[in-house]
Amino acid sequence: MIAKLCLNLKCVRHAMWRVAAVAGIAMLAGCASEVLVVGPQTDRATVALPSGAPRISGAERITASEHQRMLAAFGGEYRAPQIQQVLNGIVERLRMASDVPGTAFRVTILNSASANAFALPSGHLYVTRGLLALTNDTSEVASVLAHEMAHVTSRHAIERQELESRSVLVSRVRAEILNNPGAAQLVRDQAQVAIASFSRQQELDADQTGMRTLAKAGFDPYGAYRFLNSLARNSALLDRLAAEQRGSKPDFNATHPSNPERIQQALLTARQFGEPGLVSGDRGRLFNALNGMIYGEDAAEGFIRGRTFLHSRLGIAFSAPEGFILENTTNAVLGMTPGATEALRFDSAKIAPETELTSFLTDNKIEGLQMAEVRALDVNGLPAATGLARGADWTFRIFAVRIGQQVYRLIYAARAFDAATDQRFLDSFRTFRRLTPQDAARARPLRLAVVVARSVDTADTLSARAGGLDRATERFYLLNGIEPGAAIQSGQSYKTIAD
Repeated sequence: MIAKLCLNLKCVRHAMWRVAAVAGIAMLAGCASEVLVVGPQTDRATVALPSGAPRISGAERITASEHQRMLAAFGGEYRAPQIQQVLNGIVERLRMASDVPGTAFRVTILNSASANAFALPSGHLYVTRGLLALTNDTSEVASVLAHEMAHVTSRHAIERQELESRSVLVSRVRAEILNNPGAAQLVRDQAQVAIASFSRQQELDADQTGMRTLAKAGFDPYGAYRFLNSLARNSALLDRLAAEQRGSKPDFNATHPSNPERIQQALLTARQFGEPGLVSGDRGRLFNALNGMIYGEDAAEGFIRGRTFLHSRLGIAFSAPEGFILENTTNAVLGMTPGATEALRFDSAKIAPETELTSFLTDNKIEGLQMAEVRALDVNGLPAATGLARGADWTFRIFAVRIGQQVYRLIYAARAFDAATDQRFLDSFRTFRRLTPQDAARARPLRLAVVVARSVDTADTLSARAGGLDRATERFYLLNGIEPGAAIQSGQSYKTIAD
């Protein structure tokens, strides 16, 4: 997605990729206007509830501004009528079985690859398509929705807001009336600990309330246990990828911590309602609805295929140097090598037609560093420019290329910079190009494809259509809620990833 971004360093520093920031990779700063960046709206972990929210009953509708704020943070609404129908039916069953059946709920699918779910005090529920991809029957989906509904009916969001407001008030009184800023800070610190602890308790309470509702509505209470296990495995996969790359993606665990204690508690609670297998999870209905759902990045946001980024709508592509791992974030395409010794950032800006690219580079300094060796050049028939900025720890090679009024920038950075490194960065920039027909054919989203396993199928054969996706076989096991190495059952339906 193309989104406006202020180019002033103070405006964008908070949105920097956290690991890149730690490593010292700076954003561009300057006075250019109407800046655009390439990247999806899919990686923000939390969305603040509206300030000063009153005590809202669940029957009241969410305001348009709140809804739009949520959609903006998570890539907009993902419209899938079959999935929506399944979710609506689940929510209605849960509502009638809840302790407050008069509460009104509405569920929206967010167009985000991250695994997450939210509830606002008004009764509006959100689930991402990334989370839905991890579910394997309607009871697992229901466990997530019941948990979020419990946050609403238990007034958790409002109670937390009130606690935060009280802590701010006490801090202000101590600072202004008692003239004791140090004491005010101590109160704030203590309040934050209390809020965090309260939040964890809220999660446990929502688990318990949700599972009671789950069972009362006729869903399999073990669905919560199965889904929490899948969530934990997904978190472990992200942690491994993060260790290899440069920072974990936000997911459901960021706001809904999944830990062994929580999983064990879900199992113990489920046993109170009977033995496993007594209630059907309705796997077939969910799989029919999920068949064809986008997996991973959406077409509007561009795609990462190995070291190559392609954007069909913009009609551009480039390939990172060997050893880089790319990530398509909210504000830019980012990359880093293992060990964080080199990094890159790709974004774009609109500038006046009369502005020279060399001037654009010199006017937009990185951390105030002077731009040296600024010169014009050409890349695959397109006008371009480059410059070099040397800092105490990092050296930056910056390129800019113009297509019409749009200027695309590639910022490369290295801790140990030499002529060979510079040549590698230049070779990478020379891959920047307009999309060829072959490129355009690759710029399609991956999708979930439900297949029926044959007797000759294995996890490897079923995951072979994933378009070169990293850890495709491991993802196959995860998506289907089965342990690695488990035998594939002939005649059983499985979710696969297909390009």
